[in-house]
Amino acid sequence: MKENYLCPHCKGSLNVDEKIVFSVRNKHGNPGLIFLHPELGNYEAIKNESFSFEDGEHLEYRCPICHKKLASDIHDNLARIIYVDEANQEFHVLFSMIAGEQSTFKMVGDNAEVYGEHTTHYLDLLGMR
Repeated sequence: MKENYLCPHCKGSLNVDEKIVFSVRNKHGNPGLIFLHPELGNYEAIKNESFSFEDGEHLEYRCPICHKKLASDIHDNLARIIYVDEANQEFHVLFSMIAGEQSTFKMVGDNAEVYGEHTTHYLDLLGMR
């Protein structure tokens, strides 16, 4: 089985080819699509040039299938999706919804694998200090 990313609400697959697809709204409520790299810690993103936002802006991430918000219950700045590895094990992945902020957490039991240079903003919330 290949790795897969799922919506925590509808369990629909979010990845297409080599990207993870999200429906996003900027601070003005304008909609767009963002394609993220599936490798945890790789912050490559693709969007249409007409969809604009600034670094530091809070973006609202939604499932492109069921359209439900992907905000986590840990912090308003973190989205939550499900990652299924090649061994069919499920993990929750939290990532920052702040444009330009590099914070990703793969939850493994009571611990997390941590990726990105801005993760210190959230370590206290995850009980990791």
